[in-house]
Amino acid sequence: MSKYIAFLRAVNVGGRVVKMEQLKKIFEDLKLKNVKTFIQSGNVIFETMEKDKNILTKKIEKKLKASLNYEVLVMLRTDKELADIVKQNPFKDDKLDENTRVYIAFLYNKPGKETKNILSSLNNKNETFLLKNNEVYCKVRKDEKKSSYFSILLLEKKLGIPLTTRNQTTVNKIKLLLDSDSILKSVQSMKPGRD
Repeated sequence: MSKYIAFLRAVNVGGRVVKMEQLKKIFEDLKLKNVKTFIQSGNVIFETMEKDKNILTKKIEKKLKASLNYEVLVMLRTDKELADIVKQNPFKDDKLDENTRVYIAFLYNKPGKETKNILSSLNNKNETFLLKNNEVYCKVRKDEKKSSYFSILLLEKKLGIPLTTRNQTTVNKIKLLLDSDSILKSVQSMKPGRD
């Protein structure tokens, strides 16, 4: 079985309210196993025998649209990919003050060669964007003139790639949840009396 995390775009924003129990049921109706949701922003952990991420993504998106009556893009990552995303975070060891945040933008499509140049042009004294694989790591500082940290829609528009973001704390917690599930399964699979 392969373990995946589905990061859903635009769930529980702008009047698109979905209860986590409903979301879990949608995924279970697709015969996905060990489905868990994590916080209200649309993070779903599950297992399946399906190895083809493209087929799986389209299947989930089709079911979400049929169930919710609107399109939801799914940024699908394996548990191993998520472990690498956390490990490769260039800002993971930075000391952050109360006005600084780190976000990870999960890209829907593979970025083109021009993406790094676009991100470089967006960097300024309050915002740093770095591309690694299919994710953009965003370190942003909110100044007194801004009501929010940065515009996800602006980043998406500049890159020309649909995306969804999660703060680094959420991504780290999902990784810990995956790690604890793996440890629990290992312990449960051990037979009594074996050392």
